[in-house]
Amino acid sequence: MTDAISDEAPSRWADLVTPRHLAATVTVALGVVLFAFNAFVVATALPAAVSDFGGREWLAWATSLYIIASMLSGPSAAAGMHRLGARRLFMLAGVVFLGGTLMAAFAPGMGWLLAGRTLQGFGAGFIESGCYVLIPQLFPPRLIPRVFGVEAVAWAVAAFGAPALAGWLAEVASWRWALLTAVPMALVFLALVPRVVSNAKGADQAPGLPLVPLLGCAAGMGLVLVSDGAGWMAAPLLALGLALFVLVIRADGRAEVRLFPRGAFGLGALGLGLWLALLMPLSQSAGSVFLSYGLQMLWGWTPILAGLEATVLAISWSGMQTLAASIGGDRRRLVIWGAGLLVLGQGAMLAAFWATSAPLMLAGQLVTGAAFGLSWGALSQMVMEEAGAERDVASGLLPVVMSAGYGIGAALYGLAANLAGFGLAEGEALRLVLLVVFGLSFVLALASLAPAWGLRASRRGNSR
Repeated sequence: MTDAISDEAPSRWADLVTPRHLAATVTVALGVVLFAFNAFVVATALPAAVSDFGGREWLAWATSLYIIASMLSGPSAAAGMHRLGARRLFMLAGVVFLGGTLMAAFAPGMGWLLAGRTLQGFGAGFIESGCYVLIPQLFPPRLIPRVFGVEAVAWAVAAFGAPALAGWLAEVASWRWALLTAVPMALVFLALVPRVVSNAKGADQAPGLPLVPLLGCAAGMGLVLVSDGAGWMAAPLLALGLALFVLVIRADGRAEVRLFPRGAFGLGALGLGLWLALLMPLSQSAGSVFLSYGLQMLWGWTPILAGLEATVLAISWSGMQTLAASIGGDRRRLVIWGAGLLVLGQGAMLAAFWATSAPLMLAGQLVTGAAFGLSWGALSQMVMEEAGAERDVASGLLPVVMSAGYGIGAALYGLAANLAGFGLAEGEALRLVLLVVFGLSFVLALASLAPAWGLRASRRGNSR
């Protein structure tokens, strides 16, 4: 009775640091941030590793193999927790991630580094998706928006601190030391898991592992990632990869053992939410791939100054998500407003390169970050709730869909840029290439309004 009353009481930020929730808050935040921190560190340190080993053509594979491995393991997290118990799965995943980190950091050549990154991806995919599955199990519904707010703040700290720390270590010591910064975080996570996470297995019969859809999605993502830089084969490979995704989703809906929850990518609230989880990162990834390059090569910004632009989006994201978690409100309305802000933010980015305006660019980053901060926690909780009995599957799928959005976006914008003459573009020609890229990003932001509008109509229907 006491637990029921406390779960229905108004939420406060202080509730997350009470003895009842503190260890769980730190564990979940650390599990999610481990993924982001590692990504920022590796992006900063890998160029130095390539300088040591040679093989510049393998640079993109260090990221691609990580994403593909995480896409294989992430959707399997719910089934793995059901079969092995959450504690055992997290401990195994943490050890795999730690082993991959050490393999990459002490790699004698590029092949070993790529193998280490693949192991990191397997471990991180289980950990991040598993943490999303744990959130509704460890926290009452009233605290879930605040948990996402804490994650956003931690992610912003990672976005701000990881590149600076990795760059400093790579400069004064070695890129190997930069990669090793993930080790203390992984060890703390492994120390907390036995205290926080139960090892109880699912009471029902363990669900089967949808191996064929998993391999299909991994193959599709592999084709998408390989298409970037594949020359005249880029467009066919990208189209083939996207077609494979569509086939997997359609076949999965009729399968007895499914990878996706029922209604995924359909026209119901759950399907529309997953469309937004894909389309919003797909639109924003233009900035992740091309913004820093454009600021340096077109506007003459220093690498440090250009790198700081990413922190503008991160700080805006975390600040708005913290505010949204504090004020609460109708989750669908927050998601709809987030999609609208994304259109404004990407429109400002397009206008910034049209008018060569740094203030417009910073405004675009601020508004884009606010779009994600306002909507992402609400979107995640809405998808979890709409999935019903398949909540664990939907929860574990969210970070995978987000990663797929970023991966597909990177390939799509790379193809668009190359078709526009990116390879030899300088000066005004480079500005035109960036206008093509951010114009496409703006169009995809507009496309995200369609599922958002569908959620609005669905909310009206429910209110009747």
